[in-house]
Amino acid sequence: MPQKAAVIPIRSELPATRAGVASAARLRESPTHPHIELNFLYSGAARYFVGGRFLELGAGTLAVFWGALPRQVVEREPDTQLMFARVPLAAVLGYDLAGSFTRKLLGGELLIDPQAPSHDAEPTRRWAADHASGDAALLRACDLEIEARLRRLSAKRQQRLAPRSPEHKARRQVEGDAAFLAESYRESISTVDIGRAVGLHPNYAMTLFRRECGMSIWQYLIRLRLAHAQLMLLTSDETVLAIALDSGFGSLARFYAAFTRECAISPGEFRKARPGSSLRAPRS
Repeated sequence: MPQKAAVIPIRSELPATRAGVASAARLRESPTHPHIELNFLYSGAARYFVGGRFLELGAGTLAVFWGALPRQVVEREPDTQLMFARVPLAAVLGYDLAGSFTRKLLGGELLIDPQAPSHDAEPTRRWAADHASGDAALLRACDLEIEARLRRLSAKRQQRLAPRSPEHKARRQVEGDAAFLAESYRESISTVDIGRAVGLHPNYAMTLFRRECGMSIWQYLIRLRLAHAQLMLLTSDETVLAIALDSGFGSLARFYAAFTRECAISPGEFRKARPGSSLRAPRS
């Protein structure tokens, strides 16, 4: 089976991320994006670092997570083949899904269908074919089918979290640092604070984080702050300066530099993605 991962663009009035096809060998390259992402594994298995935890996905699994939060595929089996579909966050908030479901996603959880339905294989392949066709009618059908799939998952009483990877000491220490950053990213953080969170020398804590996660701890911190800012831009009327400070950047200049570098768009342009002024954070 060819080792490819289709990236499906979701057509709407809102900006979508770049579409393309990548080989499974490049799965470690997981840039953040402001969309809700669906992954379906056709074969193989992959270990993710997402939401500050190491999680495992196997063949036949449909998983959903928010792409703005820092994540990485840290290990994979050679035969891993999977599909990506990305839906703009503003569009998903407009679906008015169950509040508990949306809060889990925006809180960094990687959610899977508790029944792991095998019937997801056929429609996910069809989504890839619809995208490849470029046919407007098929692309619209693809959008509606993905929305319906998210609605079905949201309607389930229990969305299961992806299972943790087998724990070992290094991963527990990395997860400890990630938990500390998740609680403190809006504050000023030093290398000493990072090491103290898990009882390690700061330099070793940072080396360990990069080794286990495939990204630096500062990249992780900046992406947490950017995720916070993206949600505020879509769900509040706060000024860009207020959002920059509330997200932990300390200055408007640092916020703009990080946002445009990571998101390839300005905060103001990103805010225009809102479908209307009534859009607000998810309800309970």
